[in-house]
Amino acid sequence: MILTAFCVALSTLAVGSLSYVRIRSETLHLAETHLATEAELLSQRFGFDYHLIANDLRTIAETPPVQGLIRSIKSDGRDPLDGSAEADLRSRLAINFQAVLQGRPEYFQFRFIGVEDAGRELVRVDRTLYGMKVKERGELQQKKLEPYFRFAIEAPTGEVVFSDISYNREYGQQDRSYTATLRGMMPIDDEDGNRFGFLVINVNYEAMLQSAFAEINPDQHTFVVNGGGDFMEHRPGMEQTVYRLELNGNMTRPLPDIVKQVLETGEDRGLLSTADDVGYFIRDTSHFSQASANLGVVVVVPNEVWYAASTQNRNEVLLVGFLVILCSVLLAVVVVRSMMQPLSDLAEAVRLSGDEDSLEHLPTWRNDEIGKLASAIQKRNSDLVESRTRASAIVNNVVDGLVLIDGFGMIEQFNPSCERMFGYSASEAIGCNIKILMKPEDAGAHDGYLQLYRDGLGGKSFDTTRELEAVDKSGRVFPIELSINAVKLNGATKFSGVIRDIGQRKEIDRMRKEFVSTVSHELRTPLTSIRGSLTLIDMLAPEDMPPKVFQLIGMARKNTERLIQLVNEILDFEKLRANKTKFELSVMDLNDEIEKALELNQGYADDAGIQLEAERAATAISVSVEATKFQQIMSNLISNAVKFSQKGQKVTIRTMISKRNGRIEVVDKGVGIDENFRKHIFQAFSQADGSATRSEGGTGLGLNISKSFVEGMHGQIGFESELGTGTTFWVEFPLQASTGTSGGKSRDPADTRLLGLHVEDDNDFYTILATGLEPDLELLHVKTVAEARKLLKEHVFDIVILDRLLEDGEGLDVIPFIPAPESTKILVVTAIDENVQHIHVDATLVKAKTRPGEFAARVTELVDQIKRNKDLKSGAA
Repeated sequence: MILTAFCVALSTLAVGSLSYVRIRSETLHLAETHLATEAELLSQRFGFDYHLIANDLRTIAETPPVQGLIRSIKSDGRDPLDGSAEADLRSRLAINFQAVLQGRPEYFQFRFIGVEDAGRELVRVDRTLYGMKVKERGELQQKKLEPYFRFAIEAPTGEVVFSDISYNREYGQQDRSYTATLRGMMPIDDEDGNRFGFLVINVNYEAMLQSAFAEINPDQHTFVVNGGGDFMEHRPGMEQTVYRLELNGNMTRPLPDIVKQVLETGEDRGLLSTADDVGYFIRDTSHFSQASANLGVVVVVPNEVWYAASTQNRNEVLLVGFLVILCSVLLAVVVVRSMMQPLSDLAEAVRLSGDEDSLEHLPTWRNDEIGKLASAIQKRNSDLVESRTRASAIVNNVVDGLVLIDGFGMIEQFNPSCERMFGYSASEAIGCNIKILMKPEDAGAHDGYLQLYRDGLGGKSFDTTRELEAVDKSGRVFPIELSINAVKLNGATKFSGVIRDIGQRKEIDRMRKEFVSTVSHELRTPLTSIRGSLTLIDMLAPEDMPPKVFQLIGMARKNTERLIQLVNEILDFEKLRANKTKFELSVMDLNDEIEKALELNQGYADDAGIQLEAERAATAISVSVEATKFQQIMSNLISNAVKFSQKGQKVTIRTMISKRNGRIEVVDKGVGIDENFRKHIFQAFSQADGSATRSEGGTGLGLNISKSFVEGMHGQIGFESELGTGTTFWVEFPLQASTGTSGGKSRDPADTRLLGLHVEDDNDFYTILATGLEPDLELLHVKTVAEARKLLKEHVFDIVILDRLLEDGEGLDVIPFIPAPESTKILVVTAIDENVQHIHVDATLVKAKTRPGEFAARVTELVDQIKRNKDLKSGAA
């Protein structure tokens, strides 16, 4: 009976649900088809305007005046084909432009722009309030710097392209009419196939869309949006004057959600939905690739309209299903009680069991679901007991002490390691306050820490390891390492502590410090005296002394030096380990320092039969180092290179500039470094041959100390090696401002002039400017952006002069590579009448409007400002 009622209810639900899903699917599909059809029709109408612009451009491009004007410009004003004058051809082309503008009210400008003369307009007709106006030759503008110019020039031959939507610009400035402009452009080549210019139609984009909406007057809520994010909205009954174009980046209201989804999707058509509406969009990308021409149309309906039919069907299904389910539930309630009693008995048995109870008395013998549940509970309980046993074994046998306290400091768990460490048994400690393990001065503040944590204000010492002193049962104070963490157990906050007795480690540290002190006082002083004595014996010994004696004295001196070096390396290593090494840095020339290094290590190399050679950079390389430690680094690197080179080989020490660093390389042709040892080479006491019978001496500390010294002086150290070929160790330090200047030579230290960079492709202009500024400014000259970037990596300039038009790019592209543009004077020189607006540009000069003497005077003003600023800084210092 129960099963029958349940099956009836389930069948009713299944059939009703399937019917609802199918009807709802069909209803929504019909609605989607209707929206798609309307969107398709609207998309074709809006796309028609773009095709109209393209057809007009292609028609004008094929008219004779276009090629005639090109030929006349190239032939000194007269077309060699039919003898027409240039002025006549301009006039004929202007008449064609006017004819197009008169037939297209949305067009407000038609132009023919050439490549030459910085993109000068050749023919231009504007629509004005008073009719069509043909611009005189003196009114024609240069458009090379406009964003659309390069786009049109680089377009494929015969292809119409469209610019992004932007406000119309005149003379490099935004037109006050704020006309949202779409520019249709077609490149024009001469008869030889060379790019001569392009035709461009300026279209009032807002008027174009308004006209289309007024003509169609859709019945549904509609959006038109292009790939650039510009859109216009139409609602049924909206007057044409209400339509408003919203430009991306200049919105007057928030972007609608449905438009945002169109811009984010990569599909060309599909269904979209928001919290309130459903829409279907179609985007035509098959004819034009530009974002402004990828016009999408979205037809939108409210959710209540979209789901009306399916909602009615859902309500009917729910009503029938509810009645069937109600009957089934009433029937099922009758038999539930008879099934629940065994489960209640099972739950009570589990509740009354103890922590270690195996629950063997559960009714696992039953063959129904109750028996299966009892078996599962029994197995899970067995797993929990086993897990608890393993956890207890780990806690009881771990070397470190583990203690658990509650939020008020009362001990709840105390493992055997804690018992051995503190002398308390677990039964004695559990239930006591943790303060019994603390010194009185620490115990007094402990309750306050717990209170702060309970108030939400503490917890700074958690998840960290600290060294403290603890007190055992006998009152003995000993050092410990303590790590505390807060944990949540059954909703309450507990604190677990891991305690380690570090008394033995502290004793080892004390012994190590005593050893270092002994090495310092009891070994270094006698060894220094022995070295001095052996040196005096060598100097004062008579010449007729047997050679064997001289050999023994030399052997004693060499071994004494090795012992002194060993002592010094141990002391340096200890200082570095204790962070007690101090660096007193000063600016030094690497070329001078490697000369000193060669002199200091020449004797060691001579004894080994190795030749030392220096390759110095042509310029001074100034870096900030401590001379003594630098020489110790060089001694370690050179001695290693000599040690692992064969007799008669050469070790080379080079200096160079690498990017913005001064670099030293120590190159040998020795055996190289084994691949397996390379990752350990800078570790303390590491040696390629660590055996007691190794052929080369040393402590294995030299490279470790060298790396610490280099990094302490803000440098880097590394190496490249190839087995059987040799090894190159390199060290780099950041360059300082006093490093030499240009052209592979260093500046004279007595030269107090400022340093400038002139990026200019006109040699004569540079020569005139540099000559006029020579007393106050050393001006370096390059012709390209690439050369300028290279010099800016090598030098710090006080002033940079940039020409706009260079053979490999735009002069302003140099500014991001100036190390400190905010503190560098930047002057821009341009052939086009414009005022460069850039955050780091201090002045703009137009070549055609500025006499040569005025250039020098303007740069001199900037130089004087730099000098005054430097004088003020010097006075403040």
